[in-house]
Amino acid sequence: MLNRRREKVWMEPEVSIIIPVHNEAAVLRRNTELLREYLNRELPRHEIILCENGSSDETARIAEELAAEFDDVEFLTLPAPSLPEALKAGFKAARAEKVVYYPIDLSVDIDFIPASVELLDEFDVVIGSKRLAADLDQRPLARRISSRAYHGLVRRFFGVELTDTTCVKAYRRERILGIIDRVPTASRIFETELLVEAQRDGFEIVEIPVRVEEYRQSREGLGKKIQGKLEDLLSARLDLISLYVGAPLFLGGVLAMLYLILEKLMFSSQAGFMNPYAFLLSMLLVISGFQIITFGLLTNLILQIRRELARAVGGENR
Repeated sequence: MLNRRREKVWMEPEVSIIIPVHNEAAVLRRNTELLREYLNRELPRHEIILCENGSSDETARIAEELAAEFDDVEFLTLPAPSLPEALKAGFKAARAEKVVYYPIDLSVDIDFIPASVELLDEFDVVIGSKRLAADLDQRPLARRISSRAYHGLVRRFFGVELTDTTCVKAYRRERILGIIDRVPTASRIFETELLVEAQRDGFEIVEIPVRVEEYRQSREGLGKKIQGKLEDLLSARLDLISLYVGAPLFLGGVLAMLYLILEKLMFSSQAGFMNPYAFLLSMLLVISGFQIITFGLLTNLILQIRRELARAVGGENR
């Protein structure tokens, strides 16, 4: 729900900064004030929307205090922790046509904000990429390696050429609201799927380099994060994975059956096959491969239906 003081008098913002916050009481006030100081200098016509989601500390109280204290700060509060829901709520609450998603820990080069706002005059989406140059990503080695592997899978599975889908981003609000309801908010790869949908819809997308430096240890273990993203990444492309697995089985089984049939016709006059167990195995390969491919195609069909339903619902709600 949006908590906005009705008595606020504030000019129409040029940009809305969407900041999801969950259990950020330790840094919320200090970093919000630092961000305000920067924006007042670089982009005076702005609003900051703090999207609190399911915090168990004093985050909601501090966010409410900041919104009451500063005319350029608003806040939303959601009952459960969810980055996708926080982003979606922030996009819908934004008053500016240009929206920027930025982290409260200020771990990403803050100059991305004015640079992306300027580029949104020409593009629909601006992505901050920490992988456009070797020295941009200052995170621990394990995080860098896992990120590189993840985006390698993203490019292979979805056919996108983006180098980074999980860093800061800026969007044209009207365009992103047209597709955001197609992506399930339960997805742990929500940011990636949203960019994939944007590319499929023909959005003009540009990447620019940003420097990333972590100032604190991640609250979610790397192993758990990898597992969650990998599960959702694989489930999103079960059709492709099924084809990779099922096609070799099916083709191998067909070729084996043809070989055994030719062997029977050319070298044996007796009833039955010379190697009946091999023939049964080849039949099993054909059946298994066919079932796996069919499963993948049905999965793809269900996903397409889901997207079309989401497109229709989104169109009705706009």
